[in-house]
Amino acid sequence: MGKLVVAVGSKNPVKVNSVRNAFAANFPGSDLEVVGYSVPSGVDDQPWGDVQTRQGALNRAENALGAHCIAHGGAPPDYAVGLEGGVVEEKLGELHQGTPGLSASYTTCFAFMAVMSSPTSLGGVRWGIARTGSFALPPRITALMKGEGGKPPLECAPARHPAPWRECTSTLVSSLHARLTLASAYAAGWATRMMRSSLTPTASKRAAPLPR
Repeated sequence: MGKLVVAVGSKNPVKVNSVRNAFAANFPGSDLEVVGYSVPSGVDDQPWGDVQTRQGALNRAENALGAHCIAHGGAPPDYAVGLEGGVVEEKLGELHQGTPGLSASYTTCFAFMAVMSSPTSLGGVRWGIARTGSFALPPRITALMKGEGGKPPLECAPARHPAPWRECTSTLVSSLHARLTLASAYAAGWATRMMRSSLTPTASKRAAPLPR
């Protein structure tokens, strides 16, 4: 297999390496080039819910495609990938009222991966989308994310981190997302595999720049 170019909608090395691992596993023997671009997600800094988080991943993939085209004289990558971490509040106490001991709600952390093929590929634009598993966030972090006050976790004590509580909490959640994203290479691999049987690398590397 020849050269395979993949654009990632982030310069976060954890995300870029996750994409590299996923594509290396699904395209063995290819000359793989994975490039990260700093692009907007088009959603809130902290997405809430599946819809907003998925949209962030889709936007990052599309924006990575555009950024690569601009950087390479209109030549698109073979694939563009977006990864977005999000949280969702699940009111398990209401949904499972017959189960004792459940809290009123849980806030869980997860991520979406979106893989799109180049518009110039033989199959045109196709998407592969996957969601990671999730894990519950500690209640105090959830409260800080919502701006409900209270003392910050020990890891964010002012003596060690002078940043405001909200900024510090965002850093903690980003760290959790980073760990989750590192484990999401498997899910990204599934998103890639969903398309592979019907897609080939771009037919032409000299397509006109995509409209923004």
